[in-house]
Amino acid sequence: MLSEILKRVQDDKKIRIRDKRNETMKVSILYNDPLQYTKDKIWDDGVTDIDKVEEEIDMSEYGVLDEMKSVQRALSGSSHETKIVPVALDPYKLIDELRENRPDIIFNLCESLDGDPIQEMNVASLFEILKIPYTGSRAFTLGLALNKARVKEILNYHGIPTSLHFISDNPSKLSAQGYAKVKDSYPLIVKPSREDASIGIENESIVNDEAGLKKRIEHVLDKYKQPALVEQFIDGREINVSVAGNAINDEKELIVFPISEIDFSALPDDLPKIVSYNSKWMYNTVEFSGTKAVCPAKNLSPELEELIRNTARRVYHLIGASDYARVDFRVKDNIPYVLELNPNPDISSDVDEDTGFTRSGKAYGWSYETLIQKIIEFSWERWQRIFAAQK
Repeated sequence: MLSEILKRVQDDKKIRIRDKRNETMKVSILYNDPLQYTKDKIWDDGVTDIDKVEEEIDMSEYGVLDEMKSVQRALSGSSHETKIVPVALDPYKLIDELRENRPDIIFNLCESLDGDPIQEMNVASLFEILKIPYTGSRAFTLGLALNKARVKEILNYHGIPTSLHFISDNPSKLSAQGYAKVKDSYPLIVKPSREDASIGIENESIVNDEAGLKKRIEHVLDKYKQPALVEQFIDGREINVSVAGNAINDEKELIVFPISEIDFSALPDDLPKIVSYNSKWMYNTVEFSGTKAVCPAKNLSPELEELIRNTARRVYHLIGASDYARVDFRVKDNIPYVLELNPNPDISSDVDEDTGFTRSGKAYGWSYETLIQKIIEFSWERWQRIFAAQK
């Protein structure tokens, strides 16, 4: 019954929604501004050429700046009025901004508040309280996706393959926490249970015995102040699947971009084949230079490719992603094991080095400008349905 009502609302509003998209909209590009709170060296100063710097450079805090600038460039040729809204330490300042200069829609690039990724969902909640449409996944999904153990519980319930795992907050009590599930499955990988962007994933995260496991759990507890997620390490192909759109009546309505694969062949033999923090963010490291994406992925049978695509759609729908997201897999023996869903993945675009989602979107045939406009359209239509259903 609800789906029929939403379908009727969509049909009734279709012309108005389409007309609104063709009108000028006020779009606030909102992002967390690391320049206002970081204690690290600022490399993105507009002067430094990082290609001439020899030391290792942590680019994690500055990816959102590239993302913001990319989206701004993409919308510069549109009819929309755009405004850049940085977010840092003061949420009251953000509330005043949104009340005094209320946008038609927010392009939400906010990944944290004061550097705390757990607050990402709370910023999105603020938009919902103010009833301002915003791009990307809703607050509930942002919080859920950050809880890796909870996501795995949902996947297990629905029969979707994911690695054997357990949560540990005390390495001296492994047996009581589920160690029996994985004790015969070494090597294992140990990571923080409530982080994203590969935070806490290092070469040392792969452990081969119980002593190494206990030591790594202690490391996670001490450094990240949260329980450790212990998983069977799937020694297989690392596959990324970018998904766009919203499933109104059927998850098959979701758009799946060409499948991407992480190529580890350039990594030294003594390093584990994982997407570590170094490989994702630490410029001038061997992991960064030795980990590259290939899109479309090669040598996937039609049957396996279809299975991966359908699984990505299902995970996207089950976890409640909106507008765009990425599902990460490890594939072994033709079984795609889901690692996680990444809502609101990085959508930066540089001619020389697109991020994964953007690269996949271009492989699908969309220009970057089209990709950004499509995200706005998906979001606008979705929020019109939500607001109409609330009346």
